[in-house]
Amino acid sequence: MSPKSDFEYPWEIKTEVERLQKQYAWIQRCIDNKIIFAPVPLHQEGLKVLDVGCADVRDLKKQVSPSARLVGVDVLEAFLPSSEEGLRYETYDLCEPPRQELIGVFDVTHVRFVIPGAAKVGYQKAVEHLACPALKEVCALFSGVFKAMGMVSDLVKKLPEAFETVGLDHVNAETIELPMGKLLGDDEAAEMSLQPFLLTIPSLIQGAKGLGADVPESVFDGLAARFEKEVREQGAVFFTKVVTGRKPAQLQTAGDFRNDLKDEETDASDHRLP
Repeated sequence: MSPKSDFEYPWEIKTEVERLQKQYAWIQRCIDNKIIFAPVPLHQEGLKVLDVGCADVRDLKKQVSPSARLVGVDVLEAFLPSSEEGLRYETYDLCEPPRQELIGVFDVTHVRFVIPGAAKVGYQKAVEHLACPALKEVCALFSGVFKAMGMVSDLVKKLPEAFETVGLDHVNAETIELPMGKLLGDDEAAEMSLQPFLLTIPSLIQGAKGLGADVPESVFDGLAARFEKEVREQGAVFFTKVVTGRKPAQLQTAGDFRNDLKDEETDASDHRLP
């Protein structure tokens, strides 16, 4: 994160700031003033929040505890008001890496509608630092082992189509967030979320080596300990996808169909009686 950005805005700044403020007020009204959608306890004491593309993060400050510390960053200094107690502003170009001392120290990173501004590096590059490094390596380990076992890498994405192909109706897919560690705000729940991974990571490493999985050796080095530290201090979020479908109603047999017709004819004739 640099103290000054080289970004040049293509139109007049004052009008753009006004536009952002009015657009933000409209969107907030539509979503009942909900700003953070991630499963983070916003009233947690000492919560550390990074708001990227903030323009003005003061509304978010109203939703966290007085002890929270917020850093709001945007691409131009002209967008940013003066810093105040518990709220610091800095200029930051999303296409540049953040300062090292600001990596991995926040409980939550909130990124607003800034992805179009990442065209010169691509959105993948612009957001890659948001994921915790140990979490990314655990995911790479899972993916590598599953691939070596012959599993299709994008199997979950293909399930809805597969359900429809076999004739299921009302196919629906829902992604569910599974927060871990610090994000749960409860020591017992945090421990419960962590233990399965501490048990399975060594087994996965053993499996990756035995299967010759395409996983870098550097991933194996102290991964369980690094992941545990990261989850306890910062938290993590895994996702599960639930896909549902309903078996279509069975066609009636020919006999049943004829009986239904007979009943209908009888009912019709009954209606014609005086």
